Amino acid sequence: MKSFAKYIAKQFGNPSGFGGTIIHFIMNKQNLRQYNAVQDNIRIQSTDIILDVGFGNGYLIKKLLEQNPQKIYGIEISQDMLKKVSRKLKHLISEDKLNLCLADVKRVPYNDAFFDKICTVNTLYFWDDIESSFAEIKRTLKPNGIFINVFYSKEILDKMHHTQYEYSKYSLDEITGMTEKSGLKVIQIVEIQKGVSYCIIAKNNDLK
Repeated sequence: MKSFAKYIAKQFGNPSGFGGTIIHFIMNKQNLRQYNAVQDNIRIQSTDIILDVGFGNGYLIKKLLEQNPQKIYGIEISQDMLKKVSRKLKHLISEDKLNLCLADVKRVPYNDAFFDKICTVNTLYFWDDIESSFAEIKRTLKPNGIFINVFYSKEILDKMHHTQYEYSKYSLDEITGMTEKSGLKVIQIVEIQKGVSYCIIAKNNDLK
């Protein structure tokens, strides 16, 4: 049981193979309210350049592209997910509406002030250098750019068996504090499902 829980935790953090495909199918069902929270709050403009951190099987990317931003970029630590989504959405890549790459959020491979908006759903637990990761989000956001961070509450994660492994769990106050410490200003906290999941919306107030 312990080894299975470890396997599940690892697949959530870095999905691969058949197990990764199954995990992402489950995640799409479980996380629908969280994906909707991003769509409801991101307020896409036709000139927006957006980054999805940890795009998984590309579900959220497809939904955001329906709102017609200028372009979406995605970074993912899973080579398998990168290959699958690149194949599935190759028409959007060829149309220069989408760019995907293998990268870690602690080293985002894009220039300063590159993105209008950055979003991520359920990746925070797997960032192995959380200060550097927040710093990279701040660095790559344009002045007045928006960061949307969606996650499950620590209380809920503590009740799940597989989250004993691989996961770093933080309270809402801790995540809010880390966001502000990075130089981003929290402008709204949306309770997606009471006591279960949240969406923190933060703004880069750096006007340089």
